[in-house]
Amino acid sequence: LACRADGDPPPSTRCARDGSAPRGSRAVSRADAGRYVCRATNRHGSAVRSVVVTVECECGGRDL
Repeated sequence: LACRADGDPPPSTRCARDGSAPRGSRAVSRADAGRYVCRATNRHGSAVRSVVVTVECECGGRDL
């Protein structure tokens, strides 16, 4: 899940599921569904947005 923001100076960004540590790139499974929070921060402050992610799969009851 990409977290992008514009600002001056450019902000650092972080996106994590319910405040947990971000994971590296990997295959997505149903277990990845949930609320994700993206935070952008620079010397002027921070902005936070959240999104609920639903994972759908036609995998015969198995996660791929």
